[in-house]
Formats: sequence, structure tokens, C-alpha cells
Amino acid sequence: MVAGELLFSGMTDWKAVGRGKPADESQTPNVMEPSRVSTLLGIPIVSVCGGAAAAHCVAITEDGRAFVWGRNECGQLGLGDKENRMVPTQVTKGFPAGTKFVTGACGKSHTILLTSTGDSFAFGSNKHGQLGTGSITKKNAKGEEDCRLVPIQSAGIAKATSVSCGAEFTAWICGDDGSVYTAGLPQYGQLGHGTDHEYNQAASSVKIAYDPQPMPRHVAGLADVKTLKLACGQNHVVAVDANGKIWTWGNGGYGRLGHKVQKDEFAPRMVDIQGGDRNACPPDCVVAASQTSTWVSALQGQMYVFGKIKTSGDNHMYPVPFMDLQGWNLRSIACGSTTFVACGEDQSIAWGQGAGCGELGYGSAGPKSSANPKLIDSLAGKMVRQVAMGLGHSLFLIDAEDAADLPVYTPAELDPAAAVAPVTAAKGKRKPAPAKGPKKKAPKKK
Repeated sequence: MVAGELLFSGMTDWKAVGRGKPADESQTPNVMEPSRVSTLLGIPIVSVCGGAAAAHCVAITEDGRAFVWGRNECGQLGLGDKENRMVPTQVTKGFPAGTKFVTGACGKSHTILLTSTGDSFAFGSNKHGQLGTGSITKKNAKGEEDCRLVPIQSAGIAKATSVSCGAEFTAWICGDDGSVYTAGLPQYGQLGHGTDHEYNQAASSVKIAYDPQPMPRHVAGLADVKTLKLACGQNHVVAVDANGKIWTWGNGGYGRLGHKVQKDEFAPRMVDIQGGDRNACPPDCVVAASQTSTWVSALQGQMYVFGKIKTSGDNHMYPVPFMDLQGWNLRSIACGSTTFVACGEDQSIAWGQGAGCGELGYGSAGPKSSANPKLIDSLAGKMVRQVAMGLGHSLFLIDAEDAADLPVYTPAELDPAAAVAPVTAAKGKRKPAPAKGPKKKAPKKK
């Protein structure tokens, strides 16, 4: 990945993300358009990391450091505490000296980082074993869960090349043969182990629970293929193999698995796509998954989508061409819960319905949502290499020379002595205060 500069857009009241509008925008202003982050200026970034259920951010530098910020209620920032962070902070504990990180992924309350040697380090909530440590520490206090506040190495993961996090589970691609391993919550079959590990907790009544899976386990249904790409929605997975075939498993609601039925799949199942073998996904295809939808590019870059892509309207029960992106040569696509962002050529686009707090990057004068893909005007003619999203924010990795005229966001930690976090326009001009967005509805529990 070419090193560049990080841009941030979206909500900065990390406690309120996904739960409502910001409590005090004078202290936690919405960043309404892609902006450089003052504390990361001049630091070459090679990877930006997110997740459809995440309310925190990860950026990996060219020299292998990991910077984190956002919600930290379960220690998902790996900084040794549970205090939210406004300012990007380097992760420094829990791994050997000289460790270099290359990429990562964010779940609802956990984070995974991969090293240059293919090791996996994890931190945050381990309630369902999503850190892949091989065990879950029992807590004495009622309601207290296993939270790892500093990085710990995932068990049995070696030569990892890619990782993606669902809300409460994790999937890795490992080794030259592209083996897939998963750990965490098995509720909808999203681990691909052939079962949802359901059991009844009570002897005299019905109290259904799902046995956590803390030990990463090989997904046997993909043993005969080499997996190249993989993405996790909140409770489902999509993968593409070396033959260009698409596989999905997990929660089948709204048709997000592409099998023409709303049925959970406990093991990987191949998706039929228009054109069959003549429409195979190329090795450089892009894949992404939101809460209720799946996105994969096939022959000549044509984007296909299945599932529910709007908060209202019909579902796509099988892969259909997404004609609004026809002709685009996309490099990267990312999903929040109900929002989407992509980059291709020298343009970036966003669409969806979120909290209206800047996560689409349209600017203070732009729309708060868009049913169809819309260009992000401030990034027109600029080379964005990668995008990432969370519940209420977007991250962009842009060539440094293209970032020079973009505004700068200056975060400040929330304490009595901290200054208000302003967004300063390019060339020293102050941007007007952003308009307040509509109240955000809490995402449906899956």
C-alpha cells in the first residue's frame, strides 16, 4: 500500500455514536467533510481500519505503528484503560519490541491487528471469544465481561494476511493456501463451523444461549479452495476464492447471503451470480459487508449487491448489478451500518442513510443522506487509495500531495483544561459551525 495521509469525517462524540445525537457539539463537533487530523499531520499512513459495527478507529503508519481513537468502553483501543479517546494515540504495550503492524480490523468492542510476520494481536471485549485467545476469563461480578485492555496474541493464528471483524466475531485469512479461521459469537452460523452452537441454559425452562468459541478454528467448508478476499458484516461473512467464486455464510436475513432465501447458513455456501463461470471475480476485486448487505465486484469491475441497502424498500435476494457504480474502477469500498463509501480513479463517492453527522463527507452545506451514490465534492480530482467506515464515521487514505488544501480537524481530549476541538478550513480560514443532524436511531439488534 502506498503511504499517504489520513482524512477523517463524521461524529466525534464517541459515547453517542449509534445511540443518538452528540450531547454537546461545542466539545465534540461533527466533522462534516473529509479533514486531516492535526496530530497525524506529516505521519505517513499505509492502512486505515474500520468495521460495520465499530465506533473507534485504527490507523497504521509506514513504520508499523498503530494509532487508535474513539470509543473505549471495553478496552478496544488497547491502551490499558476504558477511557474514550478524541486524540489518536499510539498502542505501545502488549507486544514484543520491534513489532510492526501492517493492517487491522475493528469490531463492535474489539480490535485485531496483524503484524508483518503474520501474527495476530487482539484487545477489547472477549465476551464471546472474539479475540481468539483460546479461552475466556470468568468474572466474579454479575454482568462483568472479559475485557483485555492491552494487546494479547491470538492463539493458533500464523502467517495471517488479512482480517475482518463482525460485531462480535473475527475472521482471518492465513497461509499461502488462503485458509480461513474464525472465532467468537456463533449465533447465526457466522463462524462457518456447521453449527450455531445453540444450547439451553435452564433445565426447567427455555433460555437459549450460544456457546462462545474462543479458539480460532479452520472453516472446513473452504478447505478445498484458496480464499483471497473476505469481509464481515455485523453477523455474516462474504469471501472470494482464487477461482473467482463468491461464498457467504451467517445471518441470512434480508437476502444478504445472496441465496434467494432468508435463511441462515452455518457453513460457507457458493453464491450463484449472473454469467456463472464467465463472470468470475478477479483477484483484485473489492468486497464489503454492512449490517444487512453484501458488495462484490466481478468481471470488468461491475459491482454486485445483495441484501437490504436502504432503510426502506425491497431487498435484493440474489446478486444484482449496482448500476450506479457501472464503469467505475473501484480500489476500495467500505460499509457502516447503513452507509457506504468507495473510491476509484480520482474520485470518491458516498451514499446511504446514517446519523447525518458528516459520515458521508458531503460538507456542512451538503445533504445529510443520499439514496444514491454521490460524489464527495472536496475529494474531486484527488487520489484516495483506501477507505474505511464505522457506525458514524469515515476514514480516507489520500496521497499526501492531494491533501494539502483540505481542512484540518484538531481533536482535544475532554477535560476541563482541554480546548474545544475546532475544524479549521484550509489556508487558516475558520469553517462555520456544522449544522446539527437528525437524531440517529439505534441499530436493530441482530
